[in-house]
Amino acid sequence: MPKVTAPHHRNEPPLWAMLLLSTTLLLVLGVGQAIFQYQQHSRVILSTGDALFQRITQQVEQDLVNLFRPPIQALNLLALTELPDTQTIDARLSHLPKLARILEDNPQLNSLYQGWSTGDYLMLRPLKTAALRNRFDAPEQAFWMVWHIDATAEKRQIQHLFLDQQLTLIERRRVADDGFDPRSRPWYALARDSEAQIITTPYIFFSTSEFGTTLARPAGRDTVIGADLTLTQLSNTLNTQQITPSTELLMYDGSGVVIAYQDIYRILNPAHGGSLRLKRFNELGSTLLARLAEDGYQQERRTSLRLEGAHWIISQSRIDMQGIPDIFMAILIPEAELLEEAYRIRRQSVWFTLLASLVLLPVLWLSARGLFRLNRKRTIYPQN
Repeated sequence: MPKVTAPHHRNEPPLWAMLLLSTTLLLVLGVGQAIFQYQQHSRVILSTGDALFQRITQQVEQDLVNLFRPPIQALNLLALTELPDTQTIDARLSHLPKLARILEDNPQLNSLYQGWSTGDYLMLRPLKTAALRNRFDAPEQAFWMVWHIDATAEKRQIQHLFLDQQLTLIERRRVADDGFDPRSRPWYALARDSEAQIITTPYIFFSTSEFGTTLARPAGRDTVIGADLTLTQLSNTLNTQQITPSTELLMYDGSGVVIAYQDIYRILNPAHGGSLRLKRFNELGSTLLARLAEDGYQQERRTSLRLEGAHWIISQSRIDMQGIPDIFMAILIPEAELLEEAYRIRRQSVWFTLLASLVLLPVLWLSARGLFRLNRKRTIYPQN
C-alpha cells in the first residue's frame, strides 16, 4: 500500500518555534518565582532584623541596668547600718566584713567608702591588679587596703592599712597628708543635697587617677556612702555584648562625651597641661561615628543609614534608670553581618529555583519533541 503523505499546513508552527515558546515560558516562570521568593525573603529578613535588633538593644540596656542595680541596693542597706554614726577608726574597722562582702558580691566595683561631714573618710578597696599594688607599695600578702582619714584630731591623721584575704591586719602605715577632703568631691556634694541615689558623670578618681563614675547616697547625719565603678569596667561590660565583628557599642553623655567604649584607650585624650580628658564620639577616629554625631548627640531613634559603603542598623537611646544623669547608648551593627544567615538562606532559595528551572528545560524540550512527532505520525498515518 503506498505511503500516504499528509498535506503540509502553512499555519502549523514549526518545532523550533514551539520549543522556543515553551522554553521562554518556563524561564519566565522560573525567574518570576525566584524574584517573588527574593522579595518575600527580603521582607521577612527586614522584619526579623528589626525584631532581633530591638531584642539586642533591650538586652544591652538591661545588662547595664543590672551592672548598677546590685551595688545601689547594697548601698541602701549599708546606709541603714551603724557605720555612719561611728566616730573612731576602731569602730569603723569593725564594719569591714560588711564592706568586703559587698565588694566580693559586686566585682564591678573597685572601692567602697564613707565620707563624714567632719572631713573623716574610710575606704576599702581590693588590690585586684599589679598596678594598684605597685601604686600603694602594698605588702606581698596584702589583699585589701583601707584608707582612713581622721580629720577631728588636732592634726589630720591619714593611714593606709593593708590586710590579707581574711581581713587580718598585715601592716599599718602613716602617710603624708595629700589634702584630700571628701566634702570637696563631686559625689559627696551631689549625694548630700539629694534624698536618693545619685550616679555621677565620669571624673578622675583622686586615689588612682582613673576615670570612673561614682554611685552614692546620703547616709545618716550629713554623711555620704559611695562606690566607684571605673570606665574600664563599664567598657568591659560593653565588650561582652559584641554582637558581630564590626559592631560599635558606646555610652556617652548628653554632650557626646564617651564614657564607655570597646577600646578604653581610645576614649582618653591628653589635654593641654598633660592632664586627661574624655573624647566625644566624633573624636574617636571613626568616620562612621563622626557622621552619626552630625545629627546631634541626644538622639533617641532606631534607623538605618548607609555609611562607609554599607548599610548600618543604628539604635540611639537614653538609659532609663533612676539616679543616672543623661547617659545615652548607641549600637551600630552592619546589616550584612546581623542578617548574614538570613541572606544566605535567601540566596540558596533563589538559586534553587533557577536551578530547578534549568533542570526542567531539557525535560520540557524532550517532551515537546515527543508530542510533536506523535502528532505528525497521527497526521501522516491517520486511523481508519
